[in-house]
Amino acid sequence: MELDMSSYFHRLERLLDCPKAACQPFLDQTRRMATDFIQGNPNATTNEVAEFLGDPQELAQGFLETLDPKIVEHHRKRKKYLRWTGVAILAILLVCISAWCIYLWKQPSMVDSTDVITIYSEFTEES
Repeated sequence: MELDMSSYFHRLERLLDCPKAACQPFLDQTRRMATDFIQGNPNATTNEVAEFLGDPQELAQGFLETLDPKIVEHHRKRKKYLRWTGVAILAILLVCISAWCIYLWKQPSMVDSTDVITIYSEFTEES
């Protein structure tokens, strides 16, 4: 029986606010623990496996406490910097696109239209 623990591990991964290189071995070890538990208890439910592993919040917090605080703080600052950089770029793009739209709207029409009427005449030859 294959259990779907993806939501548990997805939540755990989101709670690990640290560099990927630091948390990946921890995630791999936790997955191995879940697999070992399932092999030892083939009739285990998803809830039983999650109960065995513990609450993802507590598990993540416990792991983060084992890391060097400088690494975690550097990761959080970098993430915050990247987020604000993205927001700033989007704001600049929005201003530029708005200015360009206003410029185009205020421009006088550059189209000159003239009507051409072509008159065809029929000549008939009188014999």
